[in-house]
Amino acid sequence: MALSAGLRLVAWARRPEADATQASRTALNRRIAELSAQARREELEARRNRDLDLFVAQRPIA
Repeated sequence: MALSAGLRLVAWARRPEADATQASRTALNRRIAELSAQARREELEARRNRDLDLFVAQRPIA
């Protein structure tokens, strides 16, 4: 078990370093994901507002 953990540690230490392009690509992907999530939230809010407007418009005035 310890040998296996030691070999994994050696393999991890020998891994190639992430270059600047990989870091910037990761940051870009994270930003795209954040913007997509924000767009989904805004679309959901707009859909809820439209549904509420339709519901209120269909109710008879008391």
